This record gives sequence, structure tokens and C-alpha cells, in this order.
Amino acid sequence: MVSVRPALLALCLLTVLAVAVACGGSDAAAPSPTTVPPTSNATPQPPTATPAPTPEPTPAPTPAPPPTLDFSASQPRQGGFLFARLLYPPGGLTEATVEFDGASYPMLPSADRWFAVIGLDIYIGVGDYPITVKSGDAVLAAGTLTVSDGGFQYESIELPPSSIDLLSDQNAVANERAMLTQVFSRFTPERYWSGAWILPAPGPITNGFGLMRSINGGPYSPHTGTDIANEKGTPVAAAASGVVALARPMYLYGNVVIIDHGAGVFSGYNHLDSIAVTEGQAVTIGDLVGFIGETGFVSGPHLHWEAIIGGVRTDPLLFTQQPVDP
Repeated sequence: MVSVRPALLALCLLTVLAVAVACGGSDAAAPSPTTVPPTSNATPQPPTATPAPTPEPTPAPTPAPPPTLDFSASQPRQGGFLFARLLYPPGGLTEATVEFDGASYPMLPSADRWFAVIGLDIYIGVGDYPITVKSGDAVLAAGTLTVSDGGFQYESIELPPSSIDLLSDQNAVANERAMLTQVFSRFTPERYWSGAWILPAPGPITNGFGLMRSINGGPYSPHTGTDIANEKGTPVAAAASGVVALARPMYLYGNVVIIDHGAGVFSGYNHLDSIAVTEGQAVTIGDLVGFIGETGFVSGPHLHWEAIIGGVRTDPLLFTQQPVDP
């Protein structure tokens, strides 16, 4: 009889080995267990709100300064001038005028301001004068200007009969005055000069502006310019830039050059020996305009230099003391 137990034992061992190899043996990794998140029983909290930033307050706009009158560039004396500036003009301003001593004067724009130059007559009264700036009927600004005494001196001079005879032709004198009045009545709405003026010629000042003179015992009358004495033929220069308004022989003034500096301001160069410019010619400060002479109503060679503002003769030396700019 054959025993089957060993055979069964061998079969079982093979079966066990086969299962072990099929399950991965020693090189196979064990399977990872599935992770299940734990269940929380806590009550969910609402999200914390982020505080909104505090808005910066909008700054209030700075109000524009009110229109203001400025007289700091003026020479407020008899024979001087008023230089009126309107600072901080209202936006969109298209025209403005200055009312002073019963008359109205146009203002001109310059950058962020307006200005006007007004001549103060030798005979203007000393004291306070109200000034108003208007645009149409609207008052933009107002102020007060104090005019001081000119401090003019008095002298008596004697002239030869040849000079005095010139005064006898009243028609010639009247025609000359009319022509000069016509020239000085012009108003150029542009300023040609800039900065302080220069002396037009070298030499001593023999007669100042405003000197009250009696000629050969006659009544006193003011000297309307500044006399610079020098030799005949000494060059004469333009005291400031501008356009030649007149260049011709005259009766009492002799050979004359008048320069229009704009804004109603003129300068005159009189008794010239000869003229070096033509009417309508543009000149720059320092340009040659003529030569010192003794033509017209004179007693010797010199330059009679004038500054005229709106037809009013003023002291030309005042324009050399500081810039007269807007």
C-alpha cells in the first residue's frame, strides 16, 4: 500500500511558496493604507473682516489772492512818474485802466500782471492821490499815492540877442510844439525797453531837470530835460531800446531824435550836430543816434536829453536809478 501523506505535504509547500512569490516576495512594498481626515465637531467661525483704510481728507483749495495795486517801482515826486502794477489780476481779464488825478490810462499785460506808466507833471500838487484800477465799470483794486515836492532850484541866465530872436517867431514855435504833441500822443501797446536806462553821452550835467530859469529877466519856466555838456561831435547813444519816432531838424530844439520805447514812454535827444538814425528804425540800448551839437535855441554845445511819458516831461535820470520793469 502506497502512502500519500508525503506527497500532500510537498504539494502544500509548493502552494505556500507560489503564494509567497505571487504576493511580491521580499522586493515588494506593502500597500499604503487610505488616510481619512478626522471629523471635527467644532462650530465654524465667520471670517474676520479687514478694516477699510481711512480716506485722506481732500485739502481745501487755497483761495487766490485778491487783485492788488503795487507802486514800488514808482518815483512819486513832481516831475517823476507813477509805475502802477496790478498783481493777481482775475482770470480772463482782457482790459484794465488806471484812474488817477481825473484821467484814465490804459494798462498793458505782462506775464501774470498788468502795468501802466504815468508821468507826473512838474506842477502837480504835493499830497495824496487816490488811484483806482477798473475793468469796464468793475473796480479791481484801489490805493493811494503820495506825491512829494520836486525840490527844483531857481536861476537867471542871459542869452545873446541871436538866441532870443528865435523866440520872436511865434508861428514857428507853435508849429514845433504841435508836431511834438502829435508824436508824444502816440501809444504803442508794447514795451520795448528792459531794465535801467543808461546815460546817452559822457560829460558833466550842467542843467538838471526841473530847474526854474528866468531868461534875460523874464518869467521863470522849468527846464524840461537834463543837459549834458561835451565837445561838439561827441557820440550820443540811445538810453534804452525802442523805435525812432522822429529824426529831423526842428526850430528851437535843433536837430532832434525821438525814440518811442512803448507803453507811452519816449526819450528825446536835442540840439544834435548831426543825426545818425532814420524814422521807423529800431534801436537797441547803446546804439548811436547822433552827435552832440549846438543847433536850435542854445548857448553852447550840449545834449538836451528828455523823458516824456504820455506827453508829460519827466526827469530822465530817474530811469537810470533802477529797472522800471513790470
